[in-house]
Amino acid sequence: MCFSRYILFVFALLAARGLNAQSGTDLLIERLTELIAEELAEDFDFSELAERLEFYERHPIDLNHTDGRELRELQFVPQLFIDNVLEHRERSGKFIATLELQAIEGLDIDVLRMLLPYVTVDVSRSLSGVNARRLLNEGTHDLMVRYGRTVQQRQGYRITDTTRSRYLGSPNQLFARYRYHFGPDLQLALNMKKDAGEGFFSGAQRYGFDFYSGSIYVRNQGRLKDAVIGDYALQFGQGLAMWNGLGFGKGAMVQGMIKQATGLRPYTSSNEVLFLRGGAATVAFGRLLITPFFSQRSLDGSRTYTADGEPAVSAIGQTGLHRTPTEVANRGAVSQRVYGMNMQYEYRRFRLGAMAYRTHVDKPIQPQDVLRNQYAFRGRSLSNTSVYYNYSWRGVYLFGEAAHSLGSGFAFVNGLIASLHPHLSLALHYRNYQRDYHSFFNQGVAEGSSATNEQGFYSGLVYHPSRAVEWVLYADFFRFPWLRYRVDAPSQGVDVLSQLTYTWYKKANIAVRYRYRQRAENASLELPHNAIVDVLRQQVRIGGQYKLNDSWTTRARVELAHYAKEGEASELGWMVYHDLIFKPMSGRLSGNARIALFGTPGYNSRIYAFENDVLYAYSFPLYHNNGLRTYVNLRYRFGRKTDVWLRYATFIYRGIEEIGSGLDLIEGNQRSDVRIQVRWQF
Repeated sequence: MCFSRYILFVFALLAARGLNAQSGTDLLIERLTELIAEELAEDFDFSELAERLEFYERHPIDLNHTDGRELRELQFVPQLFIDNVLEHRERSGKFIATLELQAIEGLDIDVLRMLLPYVTVDVSRSLSGVNARRLLNEGTHDLMVRYGRTVQQRQGYRITDTTRSRYLGSPNQLFARYRYHFGPDLQLALNMKKDAGEGFFSGAQRYGFDFYSGSIYVRNQGRLKDAVIGDYALQFGQGLAMWNGLGFGKGAMVQGMIKQATGLRPYTSSNEVLFLRGGAATVAFGRLLITPFFSQRSLDGSRTYTADGEPAVSAIGQTGLHRTPTEVANRGAVSQRVYGMNMQYEYRRFRLGAMAYRTHVDKPIQPQDVLRNQYAFRGRSLSNTSVYYNYSWRGVYLFGEAAHSLGSGFAFVNGLIASLHPHLSLALHYRNYQRDYHSFFNQGVAEGSSATNEQGFYSGLVYHPSRAVEWVLYADFFRFPWLRYRVDAPSQGVDVLSQLTYTWYKKANIAVRYRYRQRAENASLELPHNAIVDVLRQQVRIGGQYKLNDSWTTRARVELAHYAKEGEASELGWMVYHDLIFKPMSGRLSGNARIALFGTPGYNSRIYAFENDVLYAYSFPLYHNNGLRTYVNLRYRFGRKTDVWLRYATFIYRGIEEIGSGLDLIEGNQRSDVRIQVRWQF
């Protein structure tokens, strides 16, 4: 069980009591962010995972009743270890205490400290006999309100000419979040959001916030395993056919190559795109789980017309922003209906699932008529099917999925994780996504932006000769059989990463990383014919942290990024930062601060870095150009029920008189952001 020990050991070392400067949830999110930030959009929303981890701290998972789904929701627990827990319970009987986890092979004291906050034994789960009075008196309420804005004015707010593109609303950002819980199995969730530039009780947002999201969720009531009315997410298999909401992929965390499917979940993220809206339920019939689902919602789209003059959309919107006249005009351009069913059979360590669903839009999708879109989806309706499996046996975990978009292509994934030696583990992942495979809800692991038009083979090794040392190495070879954006020919590439980490007991850790990436792009030179050339990116990173005492922790990093492309000048970017984190064992005030210096000749040598933020607002902006970055976060607790967060962050650039471009242009060399957040729990 070497690999399961490795995965849990990584997080345990970072989140165990020796590093109490931050909460376990904060450290888990930070670790995930640092490992995969370069593969995600800058505004990727981690709040869904953070909320989930905090929920299970308050309502721990019952080891005597879980079927493994809740443990998978934690995201850092591999299926191989979950299978060991379930097998132990089946052979030895119910858990009497959580400390029995020590008897499971591969679990040491550090891992136990990590898992204990999230697990318990014999919690009553039935909602039978619950009346309105109990719901009112015994339920818990959580209300959070956040305000933020950029201090400097952007160009889009200065334009008054109504014939020009401009921001129609104020620069204020508003977010409100309400949660009601009755024990671990009944939840009411409501999110309300206004982005900077959007109206508020005006224009297209005459009902207040631009985005509303809500759901009612019930689970673990006899045969009824899950039921959601409202906004929800579905995650099955390896994400080739159906995957909404949170999902990771390739990065320094080798486990991220294996999707941890959670099935049906309420959607609680502030992301305005990646969800379904309607109703769904999971019902158990012995070892068979059946999940029917239905969704009906409006989507943004770039409006256009067919050759016959029929209204159509050229692309589905992915931002959820409605700030300018064009964005407002594209709001709700297309209505989408989704319905289908998933069936999953489980027997001990073996799981086999199959699903089928149909997506229909009321306007035809008509992509731009360029050669690279020759195999893109066109039309109003799309039917998808999928078969997936996973199985663990003696330290080997096998997984895979085969998906098909009816009338077009196929997509396949197969892989394994195996313990080769008590200190050495192997991960393999093969993918083949045909160029005419289509899915509206596709989040399979891929080098490209979606699991289509790609073939690849990934192999990773994890070596930990002792508790103090770990070495991660992976190589991913991939090719694109058809054209892509800015690549006018079939192409191929490679991604190699090596990272060595040393942890000094409870006091410190240091990590050294090297990454090499080679892909193809269109040549920048003006040639009589289209040609593609290699683009090389290399990264070197050294970082670590040191625990000064029970209240103070310091953290630092140095990073270099090199970019080279034929026909262009190469770029060498650098960044160095130092953090100070203050969180006493007792006390109302806590906080953290950073000062960073950076220099990157251009966007191609940009560098990403995790930043602490207010609760549920994790961020990892890109550092580019030359300048200084600093931020300060403060949290003050007014008793047990009220918390207030304050954040100030600023970029100060050297040698420039303008920041950004277009409507986001800021005059001057400084951009500052402020956030205020209040949370009441009652």
